[in-house]
Amino acid sequence: MRYLLIIALFILANSKAYCQSEKYWQQQANYSIDVSLNDADHTLDAFEKIEYFNNSPDTLRFIWFHLWPNAYKNDRTAFSEQLLRNGRTDFYFSDDSSKGYINRLAFKVDGTNAVTEPHGNDIDIIKVVLSQALAPGKSVTITTPFHVKLPYNFSRGGHVGNDYQITQWYPKPAVYDSKGWHEMPYLDQGEFYSEFGNFDVKITVPEKYIIAATGQLQTAQELEKLKHFTEVSLQQTAAVKPAKKTISRRSSTASKPLPVKVTAPVKIIISTKTLHYTQHNVHDFAWFASKEFSVQYDTVLLQDKVVDVFTYSTPSHKTKWKESITYAKDALRFYSNRIGAYPYSTASVVSGSDNMVSSGMEYPTITIITTQSSGKNLDAVIAHELGHNWFYGALASNERDHAWMDEGMNSFYEKKYLLTKYGTPNKDKKFIEKRIPDDIELMLAKSFDKIEKGQSIDTISDVFTSYNYGLYVYTKGSLWMKELEKKLGPKLFEQSMKNYFLQWQNKHPYPLDFKQSIETTSGKKIDSLYQLLYNTPVLVKSNAIKKKIDLIPFFSLKNTDSINHISIAPIIGYNFYDKLMVGGLIHNYQLPLNRFQFLAAPMYATGSKAFNIFGRASYNTYKKGSWLEVSASIAKYTMDNFKPANAEQINQFVTRVVPSIKYTIYAKDLRSKEKYTFQFRSFLLREEGLQFKTIATPTGSVDVVSKQPEDNYINQLKITWSDDRVLYPYDLNLTVDQGKSFVRAGVTGNYFFNYQNNKGGVQARFFAGKFFYLQTRTIINAFQNERYHLNLTGPNGNEDYTYSGYYLGRNEFEGFRSQQIMQRDGFFKVRTDLYSNKVGKTDDWLVAMNFSGDIPNSINPLNILPFKIPVKIFADIGTYAEAWNENAASGKFLYAAGLQLSLFNDLINIYAPILSSKVFRDYNKRVLGENSFLKTISFTIDVQKIKPTLLNKNIPL
Repeated sequence: MRYLLIIALFILANSKAYCQSEKYWQQQANYSIDVSLNDADHTLDAFEKIEYFNNSPDTLRFIWFHLWPNAYKNDRTAFSEQLLRNGRTDFYFSDDSSKGYINRLAFKVDGTNAVTEPHGNDIDIIKVVLSQALAPGKSVTITTPFHVKLPYNFSRGGHVGNDYQITQWYPKPAVYDSKGWHEMPYLDQGEFYSEFGNFDVKITVPEKYIIAATGQLQTAQELEKLKHFTEVSLQQTAAVKPAKKTISRRSSTASKPLPVKVTAPVKIIISTKTLHYTQHNVHDFAWFASKEFSVQYDTVLLQDKVVDVFTYSTPSHKTKWKESITYAKDALRFYSNRIGAYPYSTASVVSGSDNMVSSGMEYPTITIITTQSSGKNLDAVIAHELGHNWFYGALASNERDHAWMDEGMNSFYEKKYLLTKYGTPNKDKKFIEKRIPDDIELMLAKSFDKIEKGQSIDTISDVFTSYNYGLYVYTKGSLWMKELEKKLGPKLFEQSMKNYFLQWQNKHPYPLDFKQSIETTSGKKIDSLYQLLYNTPVLVKSNAIKKKIDLIPFFSLKNTDSINHISIAPIIGYNFYDKLMVGGLIHNYQLPLNRFQFLAAPMYATGSKAFNIFGRASYNTYKKGSWLEVSASIAKYTMDNFKPANAEQINQFVTRVVPSIKYTIYAKDLRSKEKYTFQFRSFLLREEGLQFKTIATPTGSVDVVSKQPEDNYINQLKITWSDDRVLYPYDLNLTVDQGKSFVRAGVTGNYFFNYQNNKGGVQARFFAGKFFYLQTRTIINAFQNERYHLNLTGPNGNEDYTYSGYYLGRNEFEGFRSQQIMQRDGFFKVRTDLYSNKVGKTDDWLVAMNFSGDIPNSINPLNILPFKIPVKIFADIGTYAEAWNENAASGKFLYAAGLQLSLFNDLINIYAPILSSKVFRDYNKRVLGENSFLKTISFTIDVQKIKPTLLNKNIPL
């Protein structure tokens, strides 16, 4: 009986966590704020009064407050850390002038100075201690002045130049509900949860600014000016020109500019104006200011009330936004008819600056849009953001923990709006559009499900990966709503949603509140469907249907749940010996990825007049946290040629067969880019060499050259630990190669030191290697294994003994093709290939370090150019066993440094040595001759840079 009681208590406690009892309650916070904008230093000065009503059954002794402008104060906030985790460094490397904060706070509770305590983890949360306990049913008045330094708009709020997006800007009490306090730091990924209340806000700005804000504008003259806005009136408003001396300000509520009064030769008065806004029963207040807004105004009749509709566009968006007022009205009608009456009497849509990050963000009665699209795409974004007035505005769920209750539901109605208005997509599509599904996001979500990288729909916002947040909250959340509609039927579904809106309007529903509301109205249980919110993969099982095989041209990503596409396409290739190669590609690559994947590319080489082949097949096992791939590849092509005297050219082929097994272990936290890779593969090689013979004939002797095939193998074990995070990414690799008579082992470490945004920094590389003979070293076996020795300089094509790199001319020893190297071993960018024994080549041990760095913007003289030249500085230093012998030909430590030109996202890198050790300088002078600078240049081509990682780096192709 005791254990049954414990289980019962656990169930009751668990139910309370997700569902609220019939005795529902919520707190209320009424705001009165006076704020002024200083556009010279991008600051706000304000005073706030809050009437806080304790409607809970609990006595409160403190109130948590959000001070979200402090999220921008330094690079140690939860906001900054999340941006880094999601791949953004712009805020981390921003200067102090671009950051923001809130200060000059002096909280009083009922007129008495209040004690405040910092939050243990986050500087954008503070505890206000109440001087007297706040009993249930009582209220308290809290006041404070505050000063805000507005950041550059890295997220949702701040400024871009003198365009202002004032969001999450005032001290705000955290929500206290049946689950307790919900104090939370500001995040870019993950939205908000706030208390309802009434707002009375007075905004003072310089006269030239046009304001868009939450609620109804009470300043009659300003409201009339907005409703009758013209280009002429804007020009007249901008007629007052500031002087170049010290400025003083004064406030005015007049609609016309105050006259400029010069009180002294060094002082003038700049007119300001104060706009008064009010709005009842909302949980946030945002406002936007610009001197360049163009305003459109109209009204829309929604059921039993007329709603004022405004759109504010910037000059760059003005043409694209010519239909914006129509889009807004259409969206308001649609949502009102499908869900319930629009909760407010005004709706505004604001065009944000072009370089803002997000495409749109909603606030009660107002939204900001930054998409560069027009037409249907702009219509979709406006509809989506206005739809948040229902989901988020009136149905104020805890978006930080249950984002799908806003974004997923709203996306469902947005798609329904577009389908109702525009119908099914046009069948007359372009080449690419015919081959991709209409819902690309859903295809990607299924793809993540297939490789066990998906997350459940009802996951806390910050726990999602940056890609999954959109794919699962929006896309799969919308799909879940579609499944609910299918289960209930369209009419019953619509009735259930309308009742849910009526029941929970202006409240804080949780997931089980929604479930109970739907089940009560519909009379149907949705338990099995509801469990899909917490499971992954959800909704779609790609393997549930036996697929048919379809042969198609090029590729297709459509209908891959039921079809295995076998795609055929033309393909071309090139190398110096085969020249142009043309052929066909047949493959079964599609999304979601098949477990068995293959491609084959037979090609005819116009130079060697031979048929080449490239192919690969693999079988993949996808599990949560790991990936096992068993594969084999084949390649046959020309790797060298020789033209004997009085004979036809001989083309030498290489055939390469590589069986492989690779096992990748991912971090348990899907947000992490850390992984471990274990790979074993064998390179089975047949290389065609040349055999020279002299044959006696009746008339003398004849030199005969023939091909001599040689079979060889390399077994390779490769273990890698890597973290491709955006800040200070690294990898550490151990590679052991074993051939017939040798073993070579090398440890390579790479670490990137960021020091500026946009990937600027220094790439540091370390290599240490050791060569072993499997029998006693002799001059003969040392000569036979020479191509496998450790190399201080970047290996040339002949030294790429596994044929893993792409070379324009693999075995060339003159001309620019001979100057190609690969990143391996010591990776010096200076070469001594024409020596009989290259400098730095060893069959013992070798250690080297390589550095490649961007020139900081602050000292880069090339920044004055109107275009960017991707020039870097490189430096190499290393040593090897023979350098430590007595009477060594070179010094113990060798070095080289110069300039590096990186092209096509580091696909091609060109290196020009400028400084180097004496042994390299002597080589250049003696062997290459005078004016040999161009011959000293080397370059790399890294085809791995163009590997199609379709699902970012979650799919290690």
